[in-house]
Amino acid sequence: MRSGGSAVEALCGPAPAPKLPVPHVTPRLVLRPFCEGDIDSFAELMSDREATKYIGGAKSYDAAADSVRYMRDAFASRGWGTLAVELSTSKTCIGYCGVRPLVNTPDVELAFALKKATWNDGYATEASLASLELAFGYLPIDRVLATVYPENVACIRVLNKLGMTQQAPIFGAWPNNVALLFSLDRSSWARRTP
Repeated sequence: MRSGGSAVEALCGPAPAPKLPVPHVTPRLVLRPFCEGDIDSFAELMSDREATKYIGGAKSYDAAADSVRYMRDAFASRGWGTLAVELSTSKTCIGYCGVRPLVNTPDVELAFALKKATWNDGYATEASLASLELAFGYLPIDRVLATVYPENVACIRVLNKLGMTQQAPIFGAWPNNVALLFSLDRSSWARRTP
């Protein structure tokens, strides 16, 4: 972070936090704040045991609705955070992507999850690149982290495509005791080839 202290302190401290310009449009996606109309679609994602295997497991409709409202309200109050990922052709929410505070740390993390029907089409990479572009373009941070379970090969592939590098194993949450920590710093992001 450029201003000293932790990334989250710099983003949520006494000075007004920078605001991400949204919606953000990519060739096939729109990243935008969540709204009430996303609840049914998000609940579909969160009820899928395979799609949620590495992000805490399947959730009830009510828990998914609470998550949508939490992400919407957090983005509204901070000006940055997790965004809805919408297919530009159908205007359908297919999941989430963005940077958010990394729990119990002073850092920010990249997080994403998409509906299984959209896997293997490059949407996770496209949404994540857009999220990193927004984060490094508008937030006073020097790095973005990501955590992933070693078994989540598809997610690791996306992180590698983004130019993130594996740092070290860290303690995971039940049922997986070990997770991997990935990092991308501002200077590496600036040097990447488009």
